[in-house]
Amino acid sequence: MNENAWNDAMIKENNTLQGVVERILFEAPDSDYLVFRLRREDDDSVVTVTGNGSKPLVGDRLEVQGRWTEHRRYGRQYQAGCWKRLVPDTEEGMERFLASGAVKGIGPSLAHRIVEAFGSGAMEVLEKEPQRLLEIEGIGRKKLADITDSFRKEKEVNDIALCLETHGISGRFASRLVQKYGSDTQYVLEHEPYRMILEIEGIGFKTADQMALAFGLDPSSEERLVAGMTYVLSEMTGNGHVCIPDTELIRRTASVLRADSLQLRNILEEALDIGQLISADYGGGTYIYMPEMHDEECDIARRIQYMSEMKPLPVHTPVQLFLDRWQDICHFELAEKQREAVEASLQSGLLVITGGPGTGKTTVVQTIISLAEQEQLRIILCAPTGRAAKRLSETTERKALTIHRLLVPMGFHGRMQIFEYNETNLLKADLVIVDEVSMLDMSLMYHLFQALPPSCRVILVGDADQLPSVGAGSVLHDIIRSGCVSVIRLDTIFRQREGGRIVTNAHLINYGRMPVVNEDEEFRFITIDSESQGAEIISQLYESETSETGDKFAVQVLSPMYRQDCGVDHLNALIQEKTNPPSQGKTELKNGHTLYRTGDKVMQKQNDYEKGVFNGDIGEVFAVTDKIVYVRYPEHDVKYEGPELDEITLAYAITVHKSQGSEYQVVIMALVNSHAIMLQRNLLYTAVTRAKRKVILVGTKRALERAVENVRTSQRHTLLAERIRREEIT
Repeated sequence: MNENAWNDAMIKENNTLQGVVERILFEAPDSDYLVFRLRREDDDSVVTVTGNGSKPLVGDRLEVQGRWTEHRRYGRQYQAGCWKRLVPDTEEGMERFLASGAVKGIGPSLAHRIVEAFGSGAMEVLEKEPQRLLEIEGIGRKKLADITDSFRKEKEVNDIALCLETHGISGRFASRLVQKYGSDTQYVLEHEPYRMILEIEGIGFKTADQMALAFGLDPSSEERLVAGMTYVLSEMTGNGHVCIPDTELIRRTASVLRADSLQLRNILEEALDIGQLISADYGGGTYIYMPEMHDEECDIARRIQYMSEMKPLPVHTPVQLFLDRWQDICHFELAEKQREAVEASLQSGLLVITGGPGTGKTTVVQTIISLAEQEQLRIILCAPTGRAAKRLSETTERKALTIHRLLVPMGFHGRMQIFEYNETNLLKADLVIVDEVSMLDMSLMYHLFQALPPSCRVILVGDADQLPSVGAGSVLHDIIRSGCVSVIRLDTIFRQREGGRIVTNAHLINYGRMPVVNEDEEFRFITIDSESQGAEIISQLYESETSETGDKFAVQVLSPMYRQDCGVDHLNALIQEKTNPPSQGKTELKNGHTLYRTGDKVMQKQNDYEKGVFNGDIGEVFAVTDKIVYVRYPEHDVKYEGPELDEITLAYAITVHKSQGSEYQVVIMALVNSHAIMLQRNLLYTAVTRAKRKVILVGTKRALERAVENVRTSQRHTLLAERIRREEIT
């Protein structure tokens, strides 16, 4: 009999099992996948059950539906489609359930005494006549209250888990739902399911929508269409857009919900009427905003308009005289554009200084700081990321902070983004210099501007040719595009002792020309025959370069995408295996497909205000237990456990977007044909400019040519430039 026929026979034999859980063999940390032993009621045999669902307790009586399978390694198993808890119906089962720890205050000894006293009616006593437990020796009023409360909660969770599973939904959310809604859980599931998106961690629109439909919500109901439209708009802002054309919003929502466009148009009009969403008409089109995004864009535009109209700051020493003296002291002559930038620094309220690598941005910043200090101005230096702030501090020999740390010096309390410095508690500053502004998204710019006193001036420093921010908006580009702000473009390339070839090639790439490679060790290009070969070469290069530098943080592998052989995910696994393999006595923790070991290089994937770590922060694992990973970041140590492990990932290889604002001694970059959709000039330019001493490109000549030639950039929907220009927007 072949395997399929055998399985069919087994299904006919029995597709439902009943039994008692004896032992949990495996529990996936990142999902509800479980493996457990079940003692069958019909023949007392013990079987291995695998499947996804709410975790049962040892002693739970279950009804399991599924089919028999034959695992190549573990043999015959029962693959469960779903299971539900059954009330124990034997005295032995009741005692095992009560002794399992399911009910707070009852251990094995007390469980035995309860069942001995009430026999097969023990569960009914617990549920309907809990006062009778006072008849049992060792149970007083306080313990009775604990037992009763715990049993009630356990029953609520079990009932909701059963309810979810009978509707085809994983019961793993039951505990969180009951904890939040208590006895109202059933009502929320049936009548207000989309509340869960905002109120239950781990439940997004797709999960809430699945529940809503499973519990009978009309797919064309207004509640569902509004929630779906808000979800699509939120997804678009997550991809960098501040707003979205109404026609595109309706089209995308119709596709996601399989809904009628005309009905969605009516829903949109209603959402606009009540202020749930905001619209703006410009250039013959209508753009839709989330209310907070609209307010942030408008406030930033107003602040920029105000700053651009500020009068020059009177100085005690003419700037030209200061520059002449400064050059004499430093034995260095500034280029014309550099002098122009210093002269403009105190002329208006907002100045943008932009330029590529090697054009002297650092020198200009140092000179402006010296001028401002001579004028006794209170200066603040900041940058969007920790590594960018650290580099700014090193180059200026002055304190520099991340914008988050500047606005919340004592750290966030809880998960809410509440800034200590804001419009009612202003920073004490006359001049703020922000570096790496290409990384600055609209929300962070808004909060920074909110905390500045009216007289404070701002200088934005960055490379406008790099990739835009990961977050929503295109702040630097929009400010420059507005034409209403003083912008100094540094275009003279200064040769440096380190990075000469890198600087030259970065500018060649930016001009649409192929880089000069393999003339020296500073800028190499290694061609590959296959992408699997390329991945192996990249992992070997990482190992040799880190051995040479002695610092894993000095060498960074970059890739345009996560997928494929030369994608971030596969490269991380390869490099980890080569440079930090498993060893005897070294504890490992698996989360999903990722293993964490002491010494691993990891990155924070999202802002966590409670922990004080932010998207793109890179650290090193310094300890691992069977449930917890401890990571050391430059500023402090952080502990991750349970669902928090999803906040980090291996960082031997990262995307080019995640590398923004960072600088490395050595950059190794994958350039392969399968990543064609992401290969564009500003991405390659950004990657190359992350390197200080050496660039190694690994890939195909065609992929390199495509990256250099492709000037296509993803357009971000935003009206910031138009608002700064005071164009007609209604």
